[in-house]
Formats: sequence, structure tokens, C-alpha cells
Amino acid sequence: MQLVFQQILIILLYVTVGFGAGRLMLITPDQRRYLSGLCSSLILPFTILSAASLEVGGKEMGGMLVALGFTMALYLCVTGISVAFHKARKAPPEMTAAATSLLTYPNCTFLGLPLCRALFGEMAVLYNASALIAFNLLFFTVQHTLFTGSRANLKNLVTPSMLSTVALVGMLAAGLHFPAPVHTVISGVGSMITPLSLIIIGVMLSESALGTVLRQKRSYIIAALRNLVIPLAGMLALRLSPLDADSRLCVLVYLACPCATLTTIYAIRYDKAPEFCAHTVILSTLLFAATLPLIIGVGQAVL
Repeated sequence: MQLVFQQILIILLYVTVGFGAGRLMLITPDQRRYLSGLCSSLILPFTILSAASLEVGGKEMGGMLVALGFTMALYLCVTGISVAFHKARKAPPEMTAAATSLLTYPNCTFLGLPLCRALFGEMAVLYNASALIAFNLLFFTVQHTLFTGSRANLKNLVTPSMLSTVALVGMLAAGLHFPAPVHTVISGVGSMITPLSLIIIGVMLSESALGTVLRQKRSYIIAALRNLVIPLAGMLALRLSPLDADSRLCVLVYLACPCATLTTIYAIRYDKAPEFCAHTVILSTLLFAATLPLIIGVGQAVL
């Protein structure tokens, strides 16, 4: 837990740097969007491929597949319950799409990956691959239909992060590694994911009036479900999995991450309650510093 609090402090300091840069307009909203694209399209694939240096056996590959199946099942379960609940209450389609995305999809990349790498080492990238595959497969198919009202477009799955994840899994399964100079470059570029992603989150926080965000009652409900209830439910299910204790805890940290920023991007793009999504993502991210130690503390006791 001492390491957890230390990593949370580091995260908060990086976020503070981004917040200050945003307030001082050293990074504008347009620049923040550009940096987000750079982070997800260039740096994240390098971060993923840096894990190709791992010596992974059948047990580790089996664990990754278990984590993938578990994560997909949980995402589908949350999506189904959310859609059924909102339809039963005759909620508008835009609110159904927004709330379902906020509840289902955590910010595994910008927050989960840096944190898990610090806590669990490079093996965390392997479980991030599972989380990333599950996220992409379901967000760009099931969730895409909720946002757009149209059929899923499988072309959306062809992204740099998805391609690099597939390449990583193939290399690990075949026991292939990059030559030392190539790995040095890949690892160096990939290491930028931690400071840059957290600075981007800080800039995002600086762009909103926090007083308004803190007064959104419905956002507190979504944030509590996303940050606490869903991970705790997942934790109970993880007890039944064949994963070892550290692997279970690593998967749990990914599940405990706050609402994904991609939800806000899609909400703005398709006009599905964009302000509500933006406020909820920010609130969920702010509360993450308090909810994560609780989740990890309970997880250490239960898992």
C-alpha cells in the first residue's frame, strides 16, 4: 500500500503539471487533442511492443487469455445491465449510450498502464494487451452502435494500438524478440506514455470549471459505480479464476480505472450528452485517487 500511495502521488504530480500548463495556456485545447492523438497513435504502440522483450511461457499466455475472456465478459455484462436499466426507465437514447459507455469502459491506457507498470513491472503490459483487445472489440462494435444507431464498422478496429497488440501477442507466442538496438528505441519511445498521458489528463481537467463538475449529482452515481461497485463485483468473480494473486490484482487495477476519455470524444462527435460525459469523466478521474487505494486494499485481502 505504501507503493500504491507513492504511485498515486506521482500521478497527481504529473497531473498537476498538466493542470498548470493548461491554466497558463502553455498547452491549448487544440494542442491537447493533438497530444492525445500522438499518445494513442504513436507512443502507445511503442509501449505495447516494448513488452516483446518478456520471456513468456504457456502459463503467462494462458493467463492473458483468461484475463481477456474475463474482461470481455464483464464489459458485456455491464453493457447489458445498463442498456436494460435505461430502457426500462424509458431514458432517451443519448443518455442510454452515454451512461453505458461511462459505466463499461475504464481508462486503462492513460491511467491503468502507467500505474500497473509501476506496481507489477513489465508483465502489466501483457494484461494491458488483454484489456486493450477487449476494449477495442466491444467499444468499436457494440458501443459504436449505441452512439450512432447504425451497424458496427469493423474498420474501426484497425488502429495502431490494436495492430501493435496483435503483433505483441504473436511475438510472445512465437518467442520472438527485437534486436537490442531496436528494442532500446522502442522502449525509449514507449516510456513517454506515463508522463505525457498524465499531463494530458491534467490539461483536460484545467479546461473545465471544477465547481460545476462537483455539483453534478448524477455524475457521482456513475463515478461510484465505475470506480467502486463494478471493480468490487469483478473482484468477487476474479476469485474464481485460475489466475495467481498478483495477476488477479493487476486485472483488478485495470477494472478500477475511471471512465475512459474516449467516451467524451464519441459523445461530442455524435452529440450524445457531451457535457454530462465530460463532467463525469473528470469527476471519476478526480475521485480515482481516493477509490483506488480502497479497491487495492480490499483486493489484497480477498484475492
